[in-house]
Amino acid sequence: MAAAGMSEAKTFEVVQDYYGKVLSTSKDLKTSACTSCDKPPHHVLEAIKRVPREVDEKFYGCGAPLPSGVEGLRVLDLGSGSGRDCYVMSAFVGESGSVVGIDMTDEQLDVARAHVDSYTKTLGYSKPNMSFIKGNIEFLDKAGLKDGEFNIIVSNCVVNLSPDKERVINEAYRVLAPGGEFYFSDVYCDRRLPAEVQAHEVLFGECIAGALYNEDFKRLARKAGFTDPRFLTISSIEVTDPELKEVVGEANFYSITYRLFKLPGLLETLCEDYGQYAVYKGTIPGHKHVYHLDDHHRFEKGKPVLVCGNTAAMVGEQGMCWLAKHFEVVGDRSVHYGIYGNVPGAPAEQSTRAPAPPAAAAGTAAAVD
Repeated sequence: MAAAGMSEAKTFEVVQDYYGKVLSTSKDLKTSACTSCDKPPHHVLEAIKRVPREVDEKFYGCGAPLPSGVEGLRVLDLGSGSGRDCYVMSAFVGESGSVVGIDMTDEQLDVARAHVDSYTKTLGYSKPNMSFIKGNIEFLDKAGLKDGEFNIIVSNCVVNLSPDKERVINEAYRVLAPGGEFYFSDVYCDRRLPAEVQAHEVLFGECIAGALYNEDFKRLARKAGFTDPRFLTISSIEVTDPELKEVVGEANFYSITYRLFKLPGLLETLCEDYGQYAVYKGTIPGHKHVYHLDDHHRFEKGKPVLVCGNTAAMVGEQGMCWLAKHFEVVGDRSVHYGIYGNVPGAPAEQSTRAPAPPAAAAGTAAAVD
């Protein structure tokens, strides 16, 4: 399933050349795609301040897919680049956790590896909990990554660069442990791009030409086993170069942070009502008073929130999900009350919604499904 406008080999060549040789820092970018993200939360900003300067300057990303509350967990970063997000997650998982970054670009890997020892000392760890391996995100098996090896997968504006996005998503599902999550930011489009746009090398390197039509992405996610894709944040991407704007025409691009949970046997294709509710304990660092699961689930500490079966599973029903220790879920599935919200045929969590422009999406958080 290679990109329509470019062969797989050519795609790899363009990406390696653009990120290894053409770009020196994020200031060299021609669009906002690889830097289009809202200001990260305070606790993330504080963690970024501790990241070595060279690592941070070489960072290209379109979001802040950096979950906290992950102490002791095993994290994988797909397309880790200079390693900035790995460095942050290294601090978040603690000395008992581990972080692996995988990337195919030697120049980026050199930067990522160069500061591991000094950063380990900065954190006060007795030994590194972070490592970087060379490989393609489509072929995690060839990189030696095993089934169910990780609790969390993060990725920042990289999946769009893959010539085989379906395989990337399938491989992510394979290496996640049950209860794990693929938590990542990437670039999406409001339509399927024509082949001539997909073949544009600069737009491809800028994370535009490889952007998936959002609805096609959700189809691939569900097919892989991520039954109920949720999005957390969304922001518009601006193509500032006049010549490139002419190439993309009326297509609109967005940076979206998605949350894909691997909860076999618990997620359903529709929002089902079992009379359950969830209570957030306030135990996730950086989220003492409130936690946003996605764009329409806002959990205030200590306040019971009615949830559908899928949301109950995501925040800890049966103790499967990594979030379970941070929530109390009350109720089980012994009694079924029909479709959640009493809307026959409504898709799970309204997840087939097209992404709204940021102004419309900003106020969508709600306390119930």
